[in-house]
Amino acid sequence: MQLYNEKKPDYFSSSRSQIIDLLPDFSQRVLEIGCGSGQTLETLKKMQACAETVGVELFEAAADSARNRVDTVYCLDVEKNPLPAHIGKFNLILLLDVLEHLVDPWTLLKRLKEEHLAVDGKIIISLPNARHFSLVLPLLVGRFDYVERGILDKTHLRFFTKDSATKLLKSAGLNIEAIKPASLDIRLNSGKLNVITLGLFSGFIASQYLFKATAENKI
Repeated sequence: MQLYNEKKPDYFSSSRSQIIDLLPDFSQRVLEIGCGSGQTLETLKKMQACAETVGVELFEAAADSARNRVDTVYCLDVEKNPLPAHIGKFNLILLLDVLEHLVDPWTLLKRLKEEHLAVDGKIIISLPNARHFSLVLPLLVGRFDYVERGILDKTHLRFFTKDSATKLLKSAGLNIEAIKPASLDIRLNSGKLNVITLGLFSGFIASQYLFKATAENKI
């Protein structure tokens, strides 16, 4: 917990515009785990992409700020406490740069899918890419240095590549509909590099992956 207390306020206050092209046309109820100060949910409401927003946030200061932007906010640790029994199901659940901070993201993701995802509901997840060159290259010379934010954020407990993240979602009974690499390093002209190499180095260039999924259909 102390590590989070050392974070600057803007760590909890950014709107995740990368998810916009993955959003359903409209979601009646949206739940965001780790909503921070509520900017992303506020953006969805302003876009008229949803009717009701619910946020869950671990830190009281961020939760208090989110209450100015989000319809309902709960301040709790989702790994240690179930969501309120009356909270119901949601048409869209967001877990944006959250699962890598958890001790057991496998169990939480499965629980959210089984208890709080509506029929035909969607889950959008973003995870840092542990195969990114900024992590891989220093490893070749024995460096694995934690920083304040990014892939080696010192509060990260779990690390995923595209393949292991895919397995995480599937283990929770989710069917992946779309995978989007994000935050390509424009300074290195990485988009052009990816085209030239026919995608050969795409796994080293994307700093995170976004997944859009729904519950598997049971036959």
